[in-house]
Amino acid sequence: MRFSLRRLSMTWGQIGHQRGKVEYTLSSHEQNPYAGVFGDVTYRYYSRLLKTIITIWVPNMLLGYSAYSWANWEYDRCTRKIPRQFVNEKLPENEKDVASGDK
Repeated sequence: MRFSLRRLSMTWGQIGHQRGKVEYTLSSHEQNPYAGVFGDVTYRYYSRLLKTIITIWVPNMLLGYSAYSWANWEYDRCTRKIPRQFVNEKLPENEKDVASGDK
């Protein structure tokens, strides 16, 4: 005969009976979910949060902002004309008449 829980008339979660086991529970009306929020737990939570902000968030934000501002500065620099590059430039003959207004 094969061993199976169904043959022993047991279902999952009720696999066996333990003698001498006592369980104590607290009513949901008696529980205090905010116990210790304003005590030592709050200090530990906020100190860890502050450490995380200082060590992880701030360097990443500074790095991201510096990359963003450098990229904008480089884009502006590359799209701007530098007048000294065009000092010796001469207009072609057909555009010279159009630029001066003579026809």
